[in-house]
Parts: sequence; structure tokens; C-alpha cells
Amino acid sequence: MSAILFDMDGTLIDSEPLWLQAEIEVMAAVGCKWDAQDQINCLGGPLERTEKYMQERSNHIKPYGYFGEQLFAVMEEKLSNHLELIPNALELLAQCKNANIKVALVTASSRRLMQAALTCFPDETFAAVVSRDDVEITKPDPSPYLLAAKLIGVDIRSCLVFEDSITGAQSGLRSGAQVIGIPHLIEMPDDPNLRVVKSLSDIDLPKLFDWYPFLDAEVGAK
Repeated sequence: MSAILFDMDGTLIDSEPLWLQAEIEVMAAVGCKWDAQDQINCLGGPLERTEKYMQERSNHIKPYGYFGEQLFAVMEEKLSNHLELIPNALELLAQCKNANIKVALVTASSRRLMQAALTCFPDETFAAVVSRDDVEITKPDPSPYLLAAKLIGVDIRSCLVFEDSITGAQSGLRSGAQVIGIPHLIEMPDDPNLRVVKSLSDIDLPKLFDWYPFLDAEVGAK
């Protein structure tokens, strides 16, 4: 069997503008400025890296863990009330379901934030979901994608990963999957197993079958 494994933030959900707003608000509350370059420096997580960066930017004005907790609280509200999906996300997921291709959600965000975002998707969209809380080491380590493949019961080498960050792309590549990168604010590195596209709107299932015959072969075998 084969499967398609999707990153969440910036890949399926348009959360990066919300993250920027949340980061600006949290830092402003302690008298510090935050801009788009700071966001780029933290893009792709994990939250521990963002916490350390905010600690340094604020000259350690708060105890470790403060910024992460504040971001959780602000982002949970924003994801629950202001979240929009990336264009073509629902359409591509529906195409996968109609073709009996299993899909999983694999995110470096916490289970708490993942659950808030999942309310935007139809029930039973994902055969498995993996959050930061489900692995000892998150992206760029391959563990999240290896766990998703295990939960679905597929060989990771027969999986296609969608990612928008270098951190996420590295995780997918290190797992042994094929990766489609949709860069957000950054440039993806060259890799024979990484294909870069401009937008999720450029993707449909026939195109994926053309690029990755193992997906089409699995559908035809059903």
C-alpha cells in the first residue's frame, strides 16, 4: 500500500499569518518587537526552538516555558475562530478519499493545537494523525513520518510527503519518503527525492499519478 502524508501548518492550513500575529502579540506583552524575519527564523518549529529564540530576543525577561504557554493560548483561540485552509486542500483530500488513498496528518505542533485545527476538516479525513506530543523527537527527525506510516500500515518508501518548511522536508526525506515541497518564505534545498512546486493549487491527483507511478499502481490494484 501507499499513502500521502501531509504537514499541517502552512501546507493544509493557512496558519502562518496567525502564528505571526500571535508571536507579535506575545512579544509585545513583554515590551519586545517581533517581525516577519523573526518568524522566518522560527519557521517549521518545533516550539522548543521558538521558545529559545523568544527567550534570547527578550533577554530572558520571563522563565523558560512562558512564551510557549502564551503562544499555545493565543493560537488555540485563533485556530478555533479565524483559521482558513490553504486553497485546494479540501479538494485534494477529497480526491485522495475517492481514490482510496490513505492520508495522514503529521505536524510539529502540539496535540492541543492540532485538535483545534482538525475541526476544519471533515470527519475521518485522516487515517492517522501525528503531533509533536506523539514522538520523542520531532521534525527534522524522521520519527513523525515513520510513526505515521506505521500507524497506517504502509512502507514509508511508498509514501509521498507534502511540506512547506526546510525542517519538515528534511524530516520527510530522512524517513525515506518522496517529498513535495511548497516553500513558504524560504527556498528548498536540492534533493533528488524532493520536488518543489509553487502552490498546492498546482496539484491534483492525476498529476501526482504521473509524477509518482507507485500511487497510481496501488489504486489500480484495489
